[in-house]
Amino acid sequence: MNFFKPTLLFLLSALLCNCASYKAKKQEALLDLPQLGTVIKTKGGVLYNAAEQVGIPDWQNVMVDVQELPFNLESYLTYAKHMRRAGKINTIPYNDSLRYKPKYIRLQLQSKIELTQLLNSEENRETRAYISLDKDHKLVSTIDIALTESEIALYNAAKGTHLAKDKLGNLIVVLTSGSQKQEILLKDLPSFNYQISSFCWGEDKYHNPRIENIVANGDGCPKTTFLKASKLKSKSTLKF
Repeated sequence: MNFFKPTLLFLLSALLCNCASYKAKKQEALLDLPQLGTVIKTKGGVLYNAAEQVGIPDWQNVMVDVQELPFNLESYLTYAKHMRRAGKINTIPYNDSLRYKPKYIRLQLQSKIELTQLLNSEENRETRAYISLDKDHKLVSTIDIALTESEIALYNAAKGTHLAKDKLGNLIVVLTSGSQKQEILLKDLPSFNYQISSFCWGEDKYHNPRIENIVANGDGCPKTTFLKASKLKSKSTLKF
């Protein structure tokens, strides 16, 4: 009996520690949203899903589509939940009966053909080899950001919007209007939601894995391509 009590206390203590660790990981996963154009590894389970940012491809002047969208009930609840979890003040009022709804900006990587060409380039060889190792590696292809009216007007006025890297390797959004350019750090954008895409794998003429297509997460790959690079018939060695 004397042995039973310390053992029970130890098990209860371990359970409480595991619960605290789980809650901390869940909270961190919900707050740290990945940046547009990054490669993430999806993880989690039934109770929560998360994304760990694992890489940034060598992007230069990737076209980005800008959409101004009105909040609906679903998108506003997503925004409000994120602000509450982050402990931030919700500065956007919303009522579903209002005629004019508040707006937000959606940034989306535009050309999947351009993206596959860049990911298959020599500059992205190491990144490509790494992401081919796990089908849970995904591309952040869309982010939603909550901005002020003047900031939204700035995005709408831009004649061109691109994703690139600055000299320090940080991802930036470049807004171009004539000869004027404005660079905005992606990590500074107040994003509240994101969408991901999956990679479809095939082989080049030397039987090396290459990305043949990028599809919306949950969609299947075109014929002869696979979500898992390991399913390729060739057993060629991946070179870093």
